[in-house]
Amino acid sequence: MKLQIIIFTLFISSITCFAQTDTSIVPFVSYWSIGDSYDFKVTKIKRQRTGGELTKDDSSSYIVNFQVIDSTASSYKIKWSYKTNFSMFKIPSDVTDRFSKYETTEVIYTTSEVGDFIAIENWEEISEMMTGVFSESIEYMSENGDLDEKEFTKIMQPIFDIYKSKEGIEQIALKEIQYFHFPMGLEYSTAEPVIYEDKLPNMFGGKYIRADAKIYFNYIDFDANYCVLIQEMKLNEKDTKRVLESLFQKMGLDNKATKAAMKDAKFNITDYNRYAYFYYPCIPYEIETSRITTVDVAGKVIEGIDINRIELLD
Repeated sequence: MKLQIIIFTLFISSITCFAQTDTSIVPFVSYWSIGDSYDFKVTKIKRQRTGGELTKDDSSSYIVNFQVIDSTASSYKIKWSYKTNFSMFKIPSDVTDRFSKYETTEVIYTTSEVGDFIAIENWEEISEMMTGVFSESIEYMSENGDLDEKEFTKIMQPIFDIYKSKEGIEQIALKEIQYFHFPMGLEYSTAEPVIYEDKLPNMFGGKYIRADAKIYFNYIDFDANYCVLIQEMKLNEKDTKRVLESLFQKMGLDNKATKAAMKDAKFNITDYNRYAYFYYPCIPYEIETSRITTVDVAGKVIEGIDINRIELLD
């Protein structure tokens, strides 16, 4: 949950009656109109090293359109639409044809009058689409002898269940929308960083995950209404281990070997998120979030980095 900072004022007047910008704060308040439309390139990168060797290096990208389709005194309604090019995943053409019905996605969601995210309205439709993709993928791999469908489904059920919930669709499946609106609806001090304890939702049920966080600016141009906001965050190691142990239990993987390995396992998860915005009219120029995960289990060190990038196009 973001630190709640109330918006008191956007401008002050001097005794000479000439308007001056208040440089002590930067307000992230949306000034949008019906029909406003912007295109963005979304890129997702996943890399992993095991024992120092690169074992995974995947990336994908697509173009998304952000369009304001309704506006009231207290809210905006947004259409977030994109197409998934399944051919980029290097899968056979017959599989690509199989997934063609899932190519176009339209997400309808609402925000407050100042732009902070409220809810996805058609989350059930998105959920059905995503669970359909999972089912088709499992069925295809099972047909080709790549896995045991029943066993795999049983193990992965806790993961699949995330995409059947409203919170899972909003927080995990479409987390780029959360990044897009993260700074909005608040004002931030230009003089001092905001230091706070965040509480991240536990998508598998149970207590939240604590995190120590800090927000600050590393660049501001008041003339251009442009700034770069940085969020740094470190997840609580004890909470992270608790959630993973609970997940393994739900997946049926809580055997003696796993329990022994988890007992002495060490976790280090840190986020470094960069938000470059035109804070008027409150549209991002570039957002890049990165989560760096280092896990030491039974002497084996696994390092991963997840990068999400949202870039404004002309």
